[in-house]
Amino acid sequence: MRATPPHEMVHQGTDATGMEEWRCPVCGRHFMVRWPPHYERLVLVEGDENASHVGRKGEVGFRGVRVTPPADPGEDAWRRWLAEHGIDWDGDGQAP
Repeated sequence: MRATPPHEMVHQGTDATGMEEWRCPVCGRHFMVRWPPHYERLVLVEGDENASHVGRKGEVGFRGVRVTPPADPGEDAWRRWLAEHGIDWDGDGQAP
């Protein structure tokens, strides 16, 4: 059996807080990450959990990254993250 080629993540940009956005054009995996020392991540779309993902930004690269969403961050954590990123949400499923 032949191994599937890795999916290459594409760096979409970095916000003013240092949070980077990464997206996989093959399976749709999409996450936000802030690297150490203040590590934080937010999985927006899981994509193909069985695929090996690699990525490169400048001279720094990663491979074989497993990104899993938190078990249940609760509504407060989501609201806090949205507020920290300048997004208002009234909780009814509709953007303001």
